Amino acid sequence: MGERPELHQEEEKLEIEYRPLKKLVILESVEMPQKDLFERLVAQIKLSGQPVALHWAEGIVFLALPLDAQSDLIIDEMLTGTAYWASVSYAKMPSYQPIAKIGGVEIPIINQSHSPKMRQIAGWLKKRSGNK
Repeated sequence: MGERPELHQEEEKLEIEYRPLKKLVILESVEMPQKDLFERLVAQIKLSGQPVALHWAEGIVFLALPLDAQSDLIIDEMLTGTAYWASVSYAKMPSYQPIAKIGGVEIPIINQSHSPKMRQIAGWLKKRSGNK
């Protein structure tokens, strides 16, 4: 008891490679009041029927929409460490809250403060905040 059962098949060694993101290209960034961001998301959820989650870090709440990776050029760029976001909508939110409730709809907010890259993105957005 407690012994590992004999494996009847030889285990294949899995190669794991870590390729961190090197560059993020944001094609459009839109700052808006927090209430407007939440209302826009509620409308999107109702239209699409798909769940949507926001990200939070560094006092910024944001929604990123990745560029559709249908072209060979975008796929090649992704393989070399460059990602593309078609747009990111964001608002100031000094304190983290796990859920935003708007008109009876709950929108989850993911605390990304443990992700160095997401903190960098939020910091970049924060620097742009108010610079219209």
